Amino acid sequence: AYQAFYGAESLELTLSEFLLLQTLMERPRQVFTREQLIEAIYQGDYYGSDRVIDSHIKNLRKKLPMSCIKTVIGVGYQFDEAAL
Repeated sequence: AYQAFYGAESLELTLSEFLLLQTLMERPRQVFTREQLIEAIYQGDYYGSDRVIDSHIKNLRKKLPMSCIKTVIGVGYQFDEAAL
């Protein structure tokens, strides 16, 4: 089961949101492009706009109790360890 917790609180994430958060958290110093995140989530099985990542990020930010996903303008997204 794919589950994420903040403290003792279970976060209700979709599979895509969970995989996105997992990818960002595994390498917090790395800035990921949308294409890299699509590959990590869909493993090459996605054909469409790379803007789907923006939607997942937006939804994930709403569900997380703190702001830990940083937008790196012109590049992509990064997990912000300092937010924890």
